[in-house]
Amino acid sequence: MSRSRITPVLLILLGLAIASEAPAKLQLNESKLWFGTAEGMETVFRTGKNLAYTKEDDRIDPRMTKKARGFDQALVRVGDRAYVAYGWALSNTTMVVGNDGVIIIDPPDSIESGPEIFAAFRTVTNLPVRAIVYTQGRFANVAAVKAFATQDEVNSGQVDIYAHEAFMESLVDRASLTGPIQVRRTAYTGASYFPPGPDGPVHSALGPTLRAGSVGFIPPTKTFSEVMDVEVAGVKMQLIYVPTGTDGETVAWFPEEKILHTAGILQGENFPVLGSARTAQYSDPLNWVKGIDAIRAYPAQYLVPSHGRPVGGADNVADVLTAYRDAIQFVHDQTIRYMNAGHTPDELVEIVVLPPHLAEHPWINEHYGTVKDAVRYMYQAYLGWFEADPWMLDPLPYMERAARKVRLMGGRDAVVAAAQQAVEAAEYTWAAELLTPVIRLDNNDMEARELKARAYRQWATTVANVTWRNWGISAAAELEGDAPLTGDITTVSEGVVHSFTSNALLQVLSTRIDPERSLNAHMTLGIRFPDADGAVGLELRRGILQFHPQLGSEPDVVIVAEHDVINRLLVSDVPLWSETSAAIARGPDQRTQAIMAAIDGGDIQIELGAPQDVEKFFSYFDVPVDPGSINLVVR
Repeated sequence: MSRSRITPVLLILLGLAIASEAPAKLQLNESKLWFGTAEGMETVFRTGKNLAYTKEDDRIDPRMTKKARGFDQALVRVGDRAYVAYGWALSNTTMVVGNDGVIIIDPPDSIESGPEIFAAFRTVTNLPVRAIVYTQGRFANVAAVKAFATQDEVNSGQVDIYAHEAFMESLVDRASLTGPIQVRRTAYTGASYFPPGPDGPVHSALGPTLRAGSVGFIPPTKTFSEVMDVEVAGVKMQLIYVPTGTDGETVAWFPEEKILHTAGILQGENFPVLGSARTAQYSDPLNWVKGIDAIRAYPAQYLVPSHGRPVGGADNVADVLTAYRDAIQFVHDQTIRYMNAGHTPDELVEIVVLPPHLAEHPWINEHYGTVKDAVRYMYQAYLGWFEADPWMLDPLPYMERAARKVRLMGGRDAVVAAAQQAVEAAEYTWAAELLTPVIRLDNNDMEARELKARAYRQWATTVANVTWRNWGISAAAELEGDAPLTGDITTVSEGVVHSFTSNALLQVLSTRIDPERSLNAHMTLGIRFPDADGAVGLELRRGILQFHPQLGSEPDVVIVAEHDVINRLLVSDVPLWSETSAAIARGPDQRTQAIMAAIDGGDIQIELGAPQDVEKFFSYFDVPVDPGSINLVVR
């Protein structure tokens, strides 16, 4: 028996031994709305709604259905002051009631969901909002801020918005360099093209569903570095920077109430996503463990997460935090252990498994993150893509390899027949792997595409992880080719774009340059910002764009425009204001036409050079990619 088969058995036996001596298992309260003690906890009201898909169906793994039924919408009181709106959105929104005002933590994922939650809070108190806390740089935790405060209230100081100093950078990073491909991959990850149901998403693991809609934003007014102690409406609150899943992750501790708000450190009742299927963004597991250890020191009686149900009782809070950090450390340490023995990712995912006392813990289900995904990301983070077999350094071109593989397997018909047998044997991912080179050689081979789609649809009915299921459904639709994959999720709003620094956006242009068109070009465009009393330079030099934070002495052309004008023109997925967009004729390069229209309309002035010089400069750049045009599976 190989090492990769022995090890999981030993771990399971070890886990059984540990479990036999373990304390009583953490339990859901009879209300099914929180874990642990009923002391200090109360269901204020239930709406009778559940935004997840809760019906049983042969096309849905029963574990998915069970998870979905745990998202019943309700307002839950935690301690004397906190109220958690659970089941309305991807994230919980929490209200902490003070003497003459309230604190709002984590506005939900869209302007549409915000008013519903605020109305629920208004059944408890009509006190005004005094503060809002952004716990993490994700749009799902900020998008509905304008449902709770207006820009005027923030500008006047009636409402303060708190966040970590890295919050804005984290938010901008998610909408910058790799925006088009991330939009597409995010839509596949959430299966956002399809309505909830047997052939679509069932739930979002972090919450019942992502309620994609209008995105609003107001920048934070008060930021901090490590720890900030504040008092709002008579409520003492400590904000703590805990680097884990996102930059700027902010935990809120309420010492007098003994309430610990854990932000996204606990990703619902799920094993965390240490590396996402939609992006290569990787969360350092050791930082995550250290972060949880830091907050374990707080004598919390109640735990309120951004995702998942609250926890009551000091022992129960300690149990959840300990198990969560232990699961992360276990996967990390065992991955490194076997990496050091020479194992590759395909071997590691068979070897590294959680022991039962962790795998069966109610807060460590694999509905969101998976151990297999985490292991692969850890390998790449420590050792990179190269698995130490030199053929990988300089393989044959992919299409040549695909052709040779198909020939060696007996030709196209033999491969399709083998894949058909694999589907009938419920070996769905093996069937999909077999068909991949066939489809790469001929994208129009509909028999192979439909069989691979069938394999993915069948596979999606057997998995409990939302990402795996949603990718299977989305990939199948692309392969079948008769379902319009439209409705990509955008996470950028005018409010967010207005807050971007133009320096960051201008540097994004370097990834859009066409080297063939610009290989013999050398010119510098200067942009002067009257609202910031400064100017920057963009030097185009033979296929390279160099950003200069200060404008040099000899630019070829200089334009003058406010930051907001440049931001709107350069971010591809934010609609231009109506008078400019109306002036743009439909054509192959709407962005350049928009810039020229802005010049004609006076939004951009030319200080040096002529309009044709501006047009020439931007002609060297690609039109921003439409995410809807990107194929991820049929290619």
